Amino acid sequence: MEYGRVTGGRVLRRRSFRVLALLVLALFCGGSVLGLYDGLWKDERDGWFAAALLLAAGSFAYRITRSRVHAGESSLTVVNPLFSYEVPYGSIHRIEVSGSGSLTVLPKERVVDTEGEGYLVVGFAGSLLDRFFKTSDKAAAELKKYRSRGRRAPGADGPVHRKVVADVVADAMLLTAAVCAVCALVFGR
Repeated sequence: MEYGRVTGGRVLRRRSFRVLALLVLALFCGGSVLGLYDGLWKDERDGWFAAALLLAAGSFAYRITRSRVHAGESSLTVVNPLFSYEVPYGSIHRIEVSGSGSLTVLPKERVVDTEGEGYLVVGFAGSLLDRFFKTSDKAAAELKKYRSRGRRAPGADGPVHRKVVADVVADAMLLTAAVCAVCALVFGR
């Protein structure tokens, strides 16, 4: 399985997720600094563990707020917290929004990854505010336009490609969490 960043195309994501990503980064990293302070200057093992836990949880929360969809020339890429799915436009059966406001991309062929339910776009997974602002409906309408335009483009047919999403900030937080956990075991009392 590939590991890499997802770039290119028209990026669709909720505006609130942009703000939430910065807020998550500030809160979890700021909280971990307090834990590191306890670990470094007060020589407490719990401070190291607290920093490690905050950074690990913050890494996952940051990945959630970075969920989005990339609409390219011949395919759309669903970027969820851990995996991305590049679905060629010719392989898409339907793009739909459920009653709860969740955006789903259904491939023509039944794929083992989805068990026939399609690819849920975590970035548009419904919310209370979505009932008023209809962000999932707007995203679905825009994706349908890209699909109808790109269906005949070269490379618009083929299998779905899955890969592990690389995110520099989230991966750095996770690596720092691992270092803090090791420091807790080595330097803590």
